[in-house]
Amino acid sequence: MKKLTYKLCGFTVMLISAVLLGGCGGAEKSTAAVSNNASTQETDKAAEEPKSIDEIYDEITKNVELISPVEMDDDFISNYYGIEPDTLEEYVFSMSEDATSAETVVIMKAKDEASVADIEAALSTVIDEKRAEMENYLPEQFEIVDKSSVDSKGSYVWLVISQNKDAILEIIEAGI
Repeated sequence: MKKLTYKLCGFTVMLISAVLLGGCGGAEKSTAAVSNNASTQETDKAAEEPKSIDEIYDEITKNVELISPVEMDDDFISNYYGIEPDTLEEYVFSMSEDATSAETVVIMKAKDEASVADIEAALSTVIDEKRAEMENYLPEQFEIVDKSSVDSKGSYVWLVISQNKDAILEIIEAGI
């Protein structure tokens, strides 16, 4: 009889321990699920916020081989294309310094969307000039220029002239 009582007590203690430990484990899972949901929401918010143009351009240079890129300054965009730097929140205007390459990557963020149309027109001029430069001299480069276009979304405007256009556009569109 004593053996049966000890066995029942042992079984009861084990059952109570299992319930208590199981309950704690469930709480941990619940807390982990809440923590994972919060982490996912933070990641989603970070994915929704656009990257800076410098971050986007850095990603392009790390993932795509550009041909002798040189970043142009405020005076260049103002003097050659009539884009006033004070209308821009940020920008990158990169052109190949190699005269046999039409490669150009331009990403601009206007301070207000009212400036977007003017920026698009100025960047269309870049295409026209590159087209005229390459048409009779470098037919392969002319084809690349001819396939380019100015794109925009909100206050962002970009132009990509490159044989790696698709990869660059993917990075830009994912970043904005």
